[in-house]
Amino acid sequence: METSNDRRVKIRFRCSTQDGTLHLVGGADTLEFLAGTGTVPPSLEAGVKGMRPGERRSILVPAAEINSFPFPAGAHFSRETVSPPGTAYDFGPGNGGDVTLSISKPPREPLPPGTDLRFEVELLSLEGGEGIGEQRL
Repeated sequence: METSNDRRVKIRFRCSTQDGTLHLVGGADTLEFLAGTGTVPPSLEAGVKGMRPGERRSILVPAAEINSFPFPAGAHFSRETVSPPGTAYDFGPGNGGDVTLSISKPPREPLPPGTDLRFEVELLSLEGGEGIGEQRL
């Protein structure tokens, strides 16, 4: 069974800029969509067409299509960062004498405008369409 219109597609992805800098999309690394409905960027949809579960591809999504991803409100592309030196845990007294913990997280650097993204995609599963049932990896 391969990807075609009217099939529910589930992919695992990793995205980076042309220079290899990894970027995150909210906290997700998977995406599900119905092929052929235009709910994802056209280049991503065209790139997964014909894939079979377990297959991997590298797909370029131009900057002009980045905002057409169906991610929840507040999700965005941001540069993957590591904790800067000095980031620490802060402990303090809580209610009733308990100890509370807060973790300082470094800010994420947003994707620069006009940046194309390369998606390394693995097809995890397909459902529906002309075939019967579902095929998962």
